[in-house]
This record gives sequence, C-alpha cells and structure tokens, in this order.
Amino acid sequence: MHIAFWSPGWPLERCQNGIVTYVHWMKRGLEEAGHQVSVFTSFVSPDDLGPGIHRVQPRMWQKLVNRIRPVKRNWEQSVFSMGDAIAAEILRVHRSTPIDCIDMEESFGWHETVQRKTSIPVFVKLHGPAFLSMIESECKTPFGRKKIKQEGEALRTAALIASPSITTLQATLDYYGLTPPESAHIVNPLGMSPSTPVWDYAACDPKTILFVGRFDLRKGGDLVLRAFRTLLDADPSLKLVFVGPDTGLMSGDGTTLSIAEYVDMLFPPGMKPAVQYLGRLPNHEIPTIRVRAMVTVVASRWENIGYTLLEAMYQGCPVVSTDVGGCGECIINGTTGLLAQTENADDLAAKIREFLDSPGFAIQSGRNARAFIASAYADEKVLGETISAYRKLLRS
Repeated sequence: MHIAFWSPGWPLERCQNGIVTYVHWMKRGLEEAGHQVSVFTSFVSPDDLGPGIHRVQPRMWQKLVNRIRPVKRNWEQSVFSMGDAIAAEILRVHRSTPIDCIDMEESFGWHETVQRKTSIPVFVKLHGPAFLSMIESECKTPFGRKKIKQEGEALRTAALIASPSITTLQATLDYYGLTPPESAHIVNPLGMSPSTPVWDYAACDPKTILFVGRFDLRKGGDLVLRAFRTLLDADPSLKLVFVGPDTGLMSGDGTTLSIAEYVDMLFPPGMKPAVQYLGRLPNHEIPTIRVRAMVTVVASRWENIGYTLLEAMYQGCPVVSTDVGGCGECIINGTTGLLAQTENADDLAAKIREFLDSPGFAIQSGRNARAFIASAYADEKVLGETISAYRKLLRS
C-alpha cells in the first residue's frame, strides 16, 4: 500500500509534537513492513525535504487573499482553508504515484476537504479533538467555537474514526452524536531504541522530580510548580527539573505570565534555585534526564494519551499523572503509576510524596509500567491493527 500522512511539522527531532511523533513511528513501521509512505507537512526546512516528504504551501488564490485581509482574519482564514492546500499537494503526488489511503487528524475538519477533493479514503485518527483539548476560555472565542463546529461537521462524513484512547473516542461520538460506519480503538505506536536507558533507583537522584511539557494551562506546568512548592516546604532538599517551551500562562486579568514570573510569584528567593528550568531540549536528550529523576510528573488538564506519559512508562519510571482523558487507561492507580485529581495541586503533591517516601513501591510501579507498555504498545501489534483498519476502510 501507499499511505499518506498529514503532519503539522517534520522531522520529529525539530518538531516536538504528539502528532509528529505518531507519524514518525508509523512511517518507520510501515516502511519496514514494505509499504510506501508519503508525509505531507507545512513546517519543514529545505534541508529536511527528501523522498516521500512533501511541503504543503498555500495556493495562489490564498496568497492573494492574504495580502488584502487584516492580519488576524487572514491568519484564521488561512488555518481553516488549509485543507484545500493539503488536498492539492496530495493530488499532485497521487497523479504520479497513486495513494491508497490517507491517515490524518481531525483538526479543523481538514480531513473532510481532503476526502472530498481527492476521493482517496481517509483514516481519521483523533489526536485532540478541540472540544476536549482547548481550555475553557479558548472554547468560548469565535475561533474556538468555529473550530469545534467544523471538526464535528467533518467527523460526520468520516467512514472510519479511530482513537488511541477509548475515553476520547466515546466522548467524541457522544458529544457530536456520531454513528460512523466504523470506529476503532487503536493505540499509537511507541517505538524507542533498544538502547534507551531504563530507570534504576540506584542510579537516580531520589530528591529530583521531573516535568516534561509546555509551560501553559493545558499541560499544567502551574499545577506542578504549586505541588512542588508544597513538597519543598516539607523537604527543602528536593529539586524540580522542568523541561519544555515557555508558551506562557494566561492569568485571570488576561495577561500572560512566563515561567520565570510565575516562579517569582510562587517561591521566596531562597527556594527559587530548587526549580531548574531547562527550556526546550532535543528529543534525544530527554530519556537520559528521565532516568535521573525519582518521579516523572504529567499534570495535563486534558490529555488523549500523550507520548510524554508513554515514553516515561516505557523507561520504567515511577509516574504520577492527573486522571484526565486516556491517562487512566495506561496508569492503573497503585500498579503502573499513581493518578492524581486534575486541578488539585495538593493531591498531586501527595501522590508524588508516596513515591519519594517509598522506594520499593516506586521500583515495582516502574517495572509494572514498563511491562504494560511492552505488551499493550508493542510495535507489531499496533502496526497490525492499523493496517487491518486501513484495509477495512479500503473495502468499505
């Protein structure tokens, strides 16, 4: 088969994003199985273009519109009309090398435009969707309402909707009242090098807590900092390592706080050195940082099933996660990790404390997590289920 993927950026090393990660591992697995893969993306440097990697650019009419419309309206229009540009580039490639199936996300309803304009079957893999992943204030904006509406209208036309999370799939079907011809729960592939380090209590720093994610409301960086402040009051020897871009935290008055400003507000001067903000780091550096920490924390206010969680579990790290979205499908509380109540920094702190105070419990939890991932997320299993779904779509 020749499978096409839409990806928001490329390659993975330059674009730290869950969808890019999904496409990266699917591409590798499909090619190893003898299939042809083409990736279509709008954010890729000329140096990263090569066989099977195609840049999607706005069509000429859209460039003309961009010159005469106000910047904000121009940007929003460009986003919602991106499906036209994706379809045009896919059709260009399809004419010379026929594509059997397109695998793409639900964002902005682009998949409906692509399906309609190319007549190529589209396998829709839920990575959001907006009604779940956008924070409340975003959902109420004209842009947010339009995005939610268009995603729902597009999903009504989908022949097959898949999701890595049962929770996300069912919530989406219920919210929009969807009854697609086919729906499927297929987890995302998790391919990591056999040389990836595995967590070992004897080699970690028992006083270090790790958070990997953006500093923003959705990923819950503020919750981690508040939980850490509680822990630090009880044990001043603790350290928090924070890895990820600082995209800012929207405050109640509409201003945006940087992580430095938030730390200044939350911690007295003598405590600030305990927070080590490393910023965005290359993907290949993060596995080594993970195994140095005693506990890895996922504090998202919404998460489908994020790779940050899966990768930490694969490495056998003791993990504390908020109980949102599909996280509870991976974290069996007290067995493969610990679940904390979302929006509850005190509960998050208490769950982290359980691992800090009980090394034996942390060791067993990490082993259980690694065993669970090795079974449920085995590359061959995920690839086989996805290919079967592709073939079912082609027969429909």
